[in-house]
Amino acid sequence: MTTKKIELHFVLPPDQAFHKAPPRNMSIQTKGQGWDMLYDFLLGAKIHLTYDLSQRNSIRLDEKRLLNDIRNRSNAEDLTFSNLTHTDIRISLEPRMEKWVPIRPIPDLSYLSGYYLSGNLKLEPDSVKISGPVSKIAPTYEWPTNKMTLVDLKDDYEGYLALKTPTPEINLNLQRIKVNVPVEQVTEKNLFVKIQVKNADREYRLFPSQVRLTCNVGLSHFNSLNSGDFSAEVDLSNAASQTGNTVPVMVNKQPTIVSNVRFVPKVVEFYAIKKEIN
Repeated sequence: MTTKKIELHFVLPPDQAFHKAPPRNMSIQTKGQGWDMLYDFLLGAKIHLTYDLSQRNSIRLDEKRLLNDIRNRSNAEDLTFSNLTHTDIRISLEPRMEKWVPIRPIPDLSYLSGYYLSGNLKLEPDSVKISGPVSKIAPTYEWPTNKMTLVDLKDDYEGYLALKTPTPEINLNLQRIKVNVPVEQVTEKNLFVKIQVKNADREYRLFPSQVRLTCNVGLSHFNSLNSGDFSAEVDLSNAASQTGNTVPVMVNKQPTIVSNVRFVPKVVEFYAIKKEIN
């Protein structure tokens, strides 16, 4: 008894794709008399089965049909077959779709003390063409990479990063991209940011009127970073009904080039400004 490999091939219209990719390889055990086994051996270690779906959108390959097709390809009438690895293959097609989507890197980075990411990761290219059944391509809006783990960074890193392997139904036009991780030494910078009032029903004065903000920033961005790159605000939508006259401060905008943002005070006082009557 020997094991024979079987390769499945399918002919599809160019505008159609598998709803679910069928197996492309199977195996089966063969048994027979010496001359039959020798003849089968001389025919090759593999059997190739081809199915044409150019005029249909579905097909079922049950055990009976598969065994019959295998016998026809083996050309040995006295061989017996057993233990076919797939006995019921159901294939359906649907419209094929392709589109370009952005690549989303998955970084897992750590740095030596005093160093940090100095900007966005640079990807080349930054998008990939995906193709396959419309039911899987239409709802896909980005494609992730494998996790990129780098430790103790203190210099720029440049290398290649593999894209996440798709399911068999989906094809990618590339498997890896070039990635650049900009790294530089960081330092602290202090800034004063004016606090904006949000949702006020009248004019209020804040005390204090600004926060002292501290952040880490790369040396190359130290001079260009200024208070206008940040936004601090208080929400006074419930000022009239709340007890007391203090409100928390939120920093709701900061540039991607900074890290470890801290600010004081966290709470400020607010006072309604009375309008003078002439």
